[in-house]
Amino acid sequence: MSKQRILSGITPSGNSLHIGNYFGAVQPQIQLQHSAQTYYFVADLHALTTIQNREVLEKNIFEVVLDYLALGLDPEQCVLFRQSDVPAHSQLAVVLGNYISFGQMQRMHAFKDKLQKDTTVESINMGLFNYPILMAADILLYKPYGVPVGEDQRQHIELTRDIAENFNRTYNTDVFPLPEPLISQEVGKIIGTDGQRKMSKSLGNIIGIFEDEAVIRKQIMGAYTDPNRKRATDPGSVEGNTVFLYHDLINDNVDEVAELKARYQAGTVGDVEVKEKLFTAHQRMFAPARQRRAELAQDPERVKEILREGAQKAQAFAQQTLEEVYTVIGVKGV
Repeated sequence: MSKQRILSGITPSGNSLHIGNYFGAVQPQIQLQHSAQTYYFVADLHALTTIQNREVLEKNIFEVVLDYLALGLDPEQCVLFRQSDVPAHSQLAVVLGNYISFGQMQRMHAFKDKLQKDTTVESINMGLFNYPILMAADILLYKPYGVPVGEDQRQHIELTRDIAENFNRTYNTDVFPLPEPLISQEVGKIIGTDGQRKMSKSLGNIIGIFEDEAVIRKQIMGAYTDPNRKRATDPGSVEGNTVFLYHDLINDNVDEVAELKARYQAGTVGDVEVKEKLFTAHQRMFAPARQRRAELAQDPERVKEILREGAQKAQAFAQQTLEEVYTVIGVKGV
């Protein structure tokens, strides 16, 4: 039995990955390569809606590819490519725009959210407005079973299904199977070091992965613990304590974690020691990825070659779908 095909987009936002990104989205995304036929693309065309500086965009693309390769994405087990390297994405988007209404596009969250932020219709670029159509093309080209997304992207998958249904019904065909939204679970909501809000770089409550060790140590040492605990000899609470939440995620020494929890509740260990052991566990867990990333950063030609090879594989499949679509609508074989 062949593996189900999964498509996953990677956004080159320029934000360095933190453990909230990793455990909430990146790790489950990467793990799919072991159980499914996976296509991962860097959504550089989508990034143009907000990034219109060549140097910044190129840097963001390179950095995010380094991150994913370092954390375990294996070009031997998946297809990794840049969206713009496969022209069929843009070509199919032009076609699909004819099978969805202007009214439906106006109801999309990305467009409505932009309007609510003191932005006028006149200032919204068409790239943002048409974003869901290009996303539908990204997906439908590869006829995947499912697309792993967060809850905030569910509407885009639903629109993709609407477009596919409209196209299939118009031509009485089954060219496009309807993709399923594979919604990530609540593990995606990793609490930040402030102990209150979701981990986010903009909130300054993160623990990074690839930053300098001194930066990561400072982030960990500043993490929220038990506010009712005044001294190390006071019994402390483990439940809801962010430092122990991170230990459960990061520390592979389960006996050490159990011991620290017991000592913390008994008042025989201080916050500093608990955090030091968390830092040590962090370094242990991500050391291979940090080394791999450093090596790849010194070999940009290897990274480019990985993307070129991935684009060739993706284009072969995507072009077949595009030609099938062109034949159905009547612009092929005339």
